[in-house]
Amino acid sequence: MVAGLTDVPAFGGSGHPCAGMSLGLKVLVLCAAMSACEAEESGGGQRGAVSESDQGGPLGAGAVESDARKEPRRYRLSDQPLLQIGSAAGDGEVAFHGITGAVRLPSGHIVVANSGAWELKFFDPHGGFLAVAGRYGDGPGDFRSLSRIGALREDRVAAVDRLVGRVSVFSSDGVLERTYNVSQVLGGVGRGTEWYGFLANGTLVGVETVAGRGTEARYGDYPTSALVYKVPIVQPVLIDSLGQAVPFARTMPGDETLSEMRMSSEDGMMRVGGVRTVMPFLNSAAVAVRGSSVAVGHTSASPITLYSAQGRPRAFFALEMESLEDPEGKRRAWIDDRTSGFGDRGVRRIWRARYEEFMSATPASLPAFKSLLLQEGGNVWVEVFDPSADANTPSRWIVQDPFNVGDFEDAIVELPPGFRPYDIGSDYVLGEWRDELGVEFVQMYGLIEVASDR
Repeated sequence: MVAGLTDVPAFGGSGHPCAGMSLGLKVLVLCAAMSACEAEESGGGQRGAVSESDQGGPLGAGAVESDARKEPRRYRLSDQPLLQIGSAAGDGEVAFHGITGAVRLPSGHIVVANSGAWELKFFDPHGGFLAVAGRYGDGPGDFRSLSRIGALREDRVAAVDRLVGRVSVFSSDGVLERTYNVSQVLGGVGRGTEWYGFLANGTLVGVETVAGRGTEARYGDYPTSALVYKVPIVQPVLIDSLGQAVPFARTMPGDETLSEMRMSSEDGMMRVGGVRTVMPFLNSAAVAVRGSSVAVGHTSASPITLYSAQGRPRAFFALEMESLEDPEGKRRAWIDDRTSGFGDRGVRRIWRARYEEFMSATPASLPAFKSLLLQEGGNVWVEVFDPSADANTPSRWIVQDPFNVGDFEDAIVELPPGFRPYDIGSDYVLGEWRDELGVEFVQMYGLIEVASDR
């Protein structure tokens, strides 16, 4: 049985929100420069970029800058990390448990969100331990859910607690300077809001679920036993240090989710529970925040738009890619692996039929890309989606100047297996690396610009 609710606008060229192009990248091409409203809806026309100085306001018409193209910048990482912080023993001042972010401040100090211990750890430019701030709790500077952190002006760092609905601002050596609440604009302590980071002026950037809109499809006998697929509609928002929320950009599909819902009887009471399925082929909103810029896109291949700190569109480009539908039967292989955990043959057959029904109702194409990051200076890093990737596979990133988009072949950076970047500067990449035992380390590589082969 399939039950459908409100439709979501398609981003990938078909009527389903998870429609998209996939691996097999050909080239990144710049979309047309036009009015801001048109820029977020369309990608046709001549090449160009919206010049912020010529926009005449958030919804003003954009001017087309020069179509002349410079050679795209090419980068590679240093052969070895310039810096590594961590403890193989898993204890002490340099041990980490659940890293959710890391930033390098203008002074060179490094701040790590160690969410498993609800704390921030501060290090000097050479990796020496300086201080720890925060603990589990509701008091000033405490955290109940430490998620995103970001570098602010004047060598400060901000951290947001989604559960409490509060932002805490610290100095570069871990001293709490101020806190402010954002829960008054969240509809109830962060509920329905996903945060992506901070601009240098302290503005918090996120997406907020739009109530009453989205798609839901159910496969099976809901709520007794069913596979439930959902796509919300989300609105990108800016929230300043006074707690004022300003929507920017257009609404778009949020993260697709797939859950196995079951009804059970316990102590004479009927209970309905769900288990979220981590499926690699689902699409999601993609937002990157750094300095004075925000990049917004969707992994189903919508245009990627660069916004200013005031929410004005500055430039936009689209991913032009060859469609690769279900390479090597990856989707079917995933079903085999997912349903193999059901011990009862009859139950396994029922859930397999539900997953296959879901697959048949969705396009067989894969996400166009995996995630976005912004580099110091404004380059957009686009992570290539690789359906065959595992823990031993390097990640590949296409580096693009949104005002001077070039061929992607000249702009791919490969990052080491197990390394996840959080902060990309003009000459460094800072991130998390896990060894074969899952021990967490913070590493910083040098980012070296290399001459084009052309």
